[in-house]
Amino acid sequence: MLRTSLLLALLAGCLNAAWAAEPAPAMLGNLKATEHQLCGKSIEIQSAAMKGKNAGRTIIALKNNKSGELDLFASTTENAANKQYDKYLPVKFDSLSRTFIEDSTGRPDIVWGGAINNLKGMEYSLALGSHVYACDGLQPFKGEVANDLYGEEAK
Repeated sequence: MLRTSLLLALLAGCLNAAWAAEPAPAMLGNLKATEHQLCGKSIEIQSAAMKGKNAGRTIIALKNNKSGELDLFASTTENAANKQYDKYLPVKFDSLSRTFIEDSTGRPDIVWGGAINNLKGMEYSLALGSHVYACDGLQPFKGEVANDLYGEEAK
């Protein structure tokens, strides 16, 4: 009995650790992040497809190492379907107009996206100035599948 309890406790701990490894989807302005990936050793990207007049474009979030906040960047072209390399401009969400507007506070543009490698499939990378980081594959948030299927729609 004690052995069974210990095994169940160990299994529960492992499952919690596995679920804890995935970040929670962040709100990117008025959009909930739908995908995420790791670039380099510790750069977490969260992304979502933009809607409305910006439909087809992608918004991504990167954690700012200085402020700890998520900084938002919007693709310059319609790339939501294939997420090929694109230049991303810094944006901020204007809650009054409920739109993303270009952020002119001096944050630099970045380049992010992927290209198809015939042997490996889609390979992503992130360019921050002169530094280029290889990225893992883009993953949907697993913990959100049940809610996406059966939960209430976000407005």
